[in-house]
Amino acid sequence: MRRVRGRCRRSGIPLLERRHRPRTGRGQALVEFALIFPLFIVLLLAIIEFMFLFNAQLSLNYATRDATLIAAEAGNNENADCQILRQIDNDLNAPTDESRVLTVHIFSATETGDQLSTPKEQTYTRGGTTTCGSLVVPYTLGTNDYPYNVRCNDLDRTTCASGFTGPDNTGVDIIGVQLDYGYRFVTPLSGAFALLGGVPLWGGAGISMNVANAMRMEPIL
Repeated sequence: MRRVRGRCRRSGIPLLERRHRPRTGRGQALVEFALIFPLFIVLLLAIIEFMFLFNAQLSLNYATRDATLIAAEAGNNENADCQILRQIDNDLNAPTDESRVLTVHIFSATETGDQLSTPKEQTYTRGGTTTCGSLVVPYTLGTNDYPYNVRCNDLDRTTCASGFTGPDNTGVDIIGVQLDYGYRFVTPLSGAFALLGGVPLWGGAGISMNVANAMRMEPIL
């Protein structure tokens, strides 16, 4: 009696051959998933972290622009620096944090908004206290080369001290504010970058961000 091997109508593969065919597809899929899943998680965390980082950049830019406007309007008022520092703290809302401010630079700028070749600036580090007239802010004065009383808001510069403005500036000072901020990772990516502690800028747990804006001081006519 002759044995007839059946065939699958759809695939045309003999039934006996299909019955003994090894099933390797499921194991292969698991291996591929195990290889791809960590990369997917890292990519997802990187996207989330970038969103927080971009938000911090926007917040710092807004804070320095707002602080520069205060500096331009305050002129040579004795409360000027404390008003600037207080405005920065008010503008740094969540997820940014004013406690992560490293240094604030209040500087005399050139016509292009850059620091002078011989910097003239006030620097304040976070911590301690500084009193300006009736205002008190949680910062400590460092460099003291551009105090409030030498800033020129005289349009003709007849009452202004020399050496505190840009080489081509014939009017009021151009004042700038720079913010040095210690960004810290929000996602678990910080653990990965902790392994790269020797890499410049990353420091294992965050990034040092530096944002500045400059503006002409409001003149007194």
